[in-house]
This record gives sequence, C-alpha cells and structure tokens, in this order.
Amino acid sequence: MGACLTIVCVEGYYIYAAFLFMKTIKLAIVDDNVNDVSRLKSLIEKYPFSLHKFSVDIDVFNRGINFIDPFNDVYDAVFLDIDMPIMNGLEAADKIREKNSKMEIVFVTNYASLAVNGYGVNALGFVVKPVKEEDVTKVLNKLLLKLLKDENDEKIVVKIKSGYQTIRVNEIKYIEVNIHDVFYHTSSGTIKTRGVLKEIEKQLNPKKFVKCSNCFLVNLDYIDSIEKDDVKIDGIKLKISRTRKKEFIEAFLANYN
Repeated sequence: MGACLTIVCVEGYYIYAAFLFMKTIKLAIVDDNVNDVSRLKSLIEKYPFSLHKFSVDIDVFNRGINFIDPFNDVYDAVFLDIDMPIMNGLEAADKIREKNSKMEIVFVTNYASLAVNGYGVNALGFVVKPVKEEDVTKVLNKLLLKLLKDENDEKIVVKIKSGYQTIRVNEIKYIEVNIHDVFYHTSSGTIKTRGVLKEIEKQLNPKKFVKCSNCFLVNLDYIDSIEKDDVKIDGIKLKISRTRKKEFIEAFLANYN
C-alpha cells in the first residue's frame, strides 16, 4: 500500500489516516542482459497498475545466484531469464521453490520451448524475447487476478470445541495466545482454539502478520495507531515488547510504502 497514506510521528506516537489505499506489488527481474532488463522494466512500468489500485516496485538482479543467495521472499513475482551463467533460470526456479511456494515465477526466454521445462515449478507463465508489450500485459493481468483472488479468498481451518471452522485470513485483526489457548480476533467475532503461535505464523503472510510480543500476532492492515509501547486496533491496546518494538514499527511503516 502507498501513496494515499499519511504517517505522523509526534512525541513517540505513530498515527496514520487514509481514505484510499494502494497495494504495492513487489517484482524482481533476474537477467544478465542490460538491454533486455531495460526493455522489460519499461514495459512493466507502463502497465496501468494504478487503475487497479496497485503500485509497483521493481528490483533488478544480474545473476540467478545473486537472487537466490541471500534469498529474500518479499517479492510477489520474479521474471527469470532462463539463459544465464553460473545458475540458469530453471535452476534458480527450483531453488526458489525450495524456499517459497507462493512467489509467482515468469520465465523470460529466447525460445518458448525452453520455458515448458519450467512448469514443474508451477510457473505463472513466460514471455519470449524480444519482449512484446502485449505479452507483458497478458502475464501482468494474470498476476493481478491471482493476487486479488489469493487476498480475498485465502482461508485457514482451525479446530474448535464442536469441530472445525474456516477463517478468512483478511478478516483476522490479531491473534492472541494465552499459554495454549488461541483467540482469533476477526471482523466477524472471536474464535477460540488451541495451538502454538509459532505454528500459526507459518500459515500466514509474514509481511502482513507480525508479532508485537510473544502473545500477539497482528494484522498490519488493521492497525489504527502505534502509541509509545502500545498498538491500537479498534480501540484495543496491545502491548509492544521492548525487544520487538523497532522491528514491529519498521514492518508497520513498510506495509504502507
């Protein structure tokens, strides 16, 4: 999210106000050819993201090995050139899937036949060099539809006293843990179950759900304000531990940039 947000820090208080939000799509281009990178980047930037309430942030890597080591899973999608030295795009894709099952992969290649070999990693698609605007538009349309569907439809299943219940992830405001009792505070009410916060974290997007303490896992989209050592959600104050405060505030600000 981005452009429409104002964040003010006054005497240790972080407060934001906004009416419209734009979600930022993080993309990576991995290609050792400078001209090909420039062409692809310009076509991606030309795409009308703002019409869909999105903005885009693009990082460039000139080697597959540089993208993999160290690996950063903040990207929604990566455009991978197949023909690269040291580690080619197909090898890099396999490494990505070992670390992240959700990052979308788009192969960029001189030969469409080579891209077929990459569908074992569940690639979103491919574009053939020299890259054409209509091909980039097609794959970006597909990416946006998938991101919107994932965001709106993603659910988790929890065990409750009477059986099992599904919870829409985007309705979770925060999760509270008291010993082994877990409380999902959602826009539809509170759901009690049993579990361990560490295991619950694995089910959720780490860019959206961040711990403010060992007891609370917070959906950054529902934060009203951060006031000194408290995070406020719907008028409820949750304590931020001293050891997590810096990381938590950084995650909060990054969510809207």
